[in-house]
Amino acid sequence: MLDIDALNQLARDYVAGFNVSGVAPLIRNLETSVTLFDWGQHHVPMTINDGAAGRTFVCSPSVAYVDYTLEELDHFPDQRLAPVLRGIVRGVGAALSLSAADRIVHVNNWMLSTTLPIGLDAAIVQNQTDRLVATFPNHFLAMRSLNGRHEGPLLRALEAAGWQLLPSRQVFLIDDLQEAFSQRRDLRRDEALWQKGDFLHEGLVEMTPEDARRLAYLYQMLYLEKYSALNPSFSEAFFRLTHKIGLIHYRVLRDKAAVIQGFCGVYNFGRYATAPILGYNTALPQSLGLYRLSFHSATRFALERGLQFNLSSGATQFKRNRGASAEMEYTAYYFRHLEAVRRAPFWLLKTVAQRVGEPLLRKYDL
Repeated sequence: MLDIDALNQLARDYVAGFNVSGVAPLIRNLETSVTLFDWGQHHVPMTINDGAAGRTFVCSPSVAYVDYTLEELDHFPDQRLAPVLRGIVRGVGAALSLSAADRIVHVNNWMLSTTLPIGLDAAIVQNQTDRLVATFPNHFLAMRSLNGRHEGPLLRALEAAGWQLLPSRQVFLIDDLQEAFSQRRDLRRDEALWQKGDFLHEGLVEMTPEDARRLAYLYQMLYLEKYSALNPSFSEAFFRLTHKIGLIHYRVLRDKAAVIQGFCGVYNFGRYATAPILGYNTALPQSLGLYRLSFHSATRFALERGLQFNLSSGATQFKRNRGASAEMEYTAYYFRHLEAVRRAPFWLLKTVAQRVGEPLLRKYDL
């Protein structure tokens, strides 16, 4: 059951952390203003960007749909299509540059790769939209990380109020982990590796300065150095803040010298859990299974609490082999109040995302 009072306190503590320290000391490659927004009974983080070029996707549609996509095309399964797709994406990027796409307000933006549902009241979407437009008449409005399986009523209400749903990626969901464990051999193998005992598994109760430095370093190794510098660059201070306020639970793998060699950061809202932060020592042999073990820490967290598990995107076969099924994730945008010259590029983006991006995500199971 979702405790709204506890969730509201988390939101207040999280926003206060950004306002006290500033944004860059917590997420190094992010420029935004962070405040609270009241949506009915809920208090949610809201980010406000005034048009500066983004460097990470959590507040920037131009990074999410153009820069990040161009990087991903280097790994596209059919490289014969890649040059054509790059041309399309660059064309969309040129159009978006005319729209001031990064002058934007994101509602319920926790600045993580995956935002879990919190049960926002769908019945007040029109009222809240009108309120946001009155406050931010020159900004795009957005809401990230929406999927139909978990938030169907909200998606339908947003569309009815004139918001446009743009596919962003496929995420992988497990509705019943107990059933998945009984049926999926790879989950049982992960558990056997976990029980083998090569590493000490610890849920951090206290986070020392050295722990925070190590987590930030391992996250950087994986998400920014191996994957993409466009991922949010979380600092030691971010790890300390999210641990202190209880937003993210950090579960670590220590070697026999007590050095952290892998970890996951998992959180849950109500009956849903996800692990938006993970890292491990990529210099160590793959045979140690550090990615599997780190991910399994999050799986166990969700299983122990009887939660539905959002495995986010990427590593498709790995996640399907563990019982996850694909669901399209959307970002909702509202721009009806803006002048035509700024609306037009977003209509182009929506057309390309729906007619090119979404079919390719489904066809290649990305």
